[in-house]
Amino acid sequence: MIPYSFTQLVFFFIVYCFIGWIIESTWVSAHQKKFVNRGFMRGPVIPIYGSGAMMLLLASSPFLKYPWAVFIAGMIGCSVLEYFTGAAMEAIFKVRYWDYSDKKFNLNGHICLFTSVCWGILSLAENYFIHKPIAALSVLIPEKVLSAITILLSVVFIVDLTLAFKAAFDLRALIIRMEKAKEELRLMQKRLDVMLAYVNEDMEERRAHNREAIDDWSDSVENKLEQMSDKFESGIDNLTDNIAETFTKIKSKMEAIPEELSTNMKEELYELRAKFGLHKGRKSEKGFFEDFYKRGIFLGNPSLKSTKFTETVEDLKKLMEKMREEKH
Repeated sequence: MIPYSFTQLVFFFIVYCFIGWIIESTWVSAHQKKFVNRGFMRGPVIPIYGSGAMMLLLASSPFLKYPWAVFIAGMIGCSVLEYFTGAAMEAIFKVRYWDYSDKKFNLNGHICLFTSVCWGILSLAENYFIHKPIAALSVLIPEKVLSAITILLSVVFIVDLTLAFKAAFDLRALIIRMEKAKEELRLMQKRLDVMLAYVNEDMEERRAHNREAIDDWSDSVENKLEQMSDKFESGIDNLTDNIAETFTKIKSKMEAIPEELSTNMKEELYELRAKFGLHKGRKSEKGFFEDFYKRGIFLGNPSLKSTKFTETVEDLKKLMEKMREEKH
């Protein structure tokens, strides 16, 4: 029999979410040497702590006479919760909001021995020290007042969680879009390499007819291809601008020396340009960081990473840091 009302349980959940936020933000801020509003949400709450605390509160009650059993139950129970929460979030959002891959005795980067032991210690602290004053507070507060406070906090919590989920799904969509754009650009680069090689192979015979025009055209293409192979360090937006400029120059050279290129090659270049025009019409990833919640995903999770889209996530991190430096 649970000795608490539904209102009290919701109140406990929110309080433990807040306590977890204090613990996480303090720990991460100390390591980062600056304040970090830690967590998936933007408010001062971390749901996994609230969920873990409630699970422990309900599951460990039969073991309260045996602290060692409370420790083990907390360590195992919360580790399982953390593992499946992390795995589910990565599967849904394509990124890891926490990662222990660099820690000893980790399991797929979602949990590690150190944090599991910490969960066990927190279980002891909750059951024997922390929960008693929180439970006493819930009794001291008049029932109607407690209900009003709980409802208000719940509404704020749900709104915050909804906006956080929306931002996370938007990040997922952006990552997938950027990966697709990069792959299309890589294919364009390969095709342009082939076309350039074809032109260079026939260039020696034609050089005497129009040496200056061909050299200018070749140099233009080669310079741009070097920029394209720079592993996208300048970002997709800058890259697309450079390629667009290349196509413009190629077109002008083709009009000046149409005899240097076959009809098929000219048609393919125009086709590539038409496809490339779609990239210029897409929304810049810089706009992503103009949103408070979307920006907070990176600010509140410094260890954010993706095992599948590592390069893209790192590019977004660098872009956000660059934008912050420009503002300051």
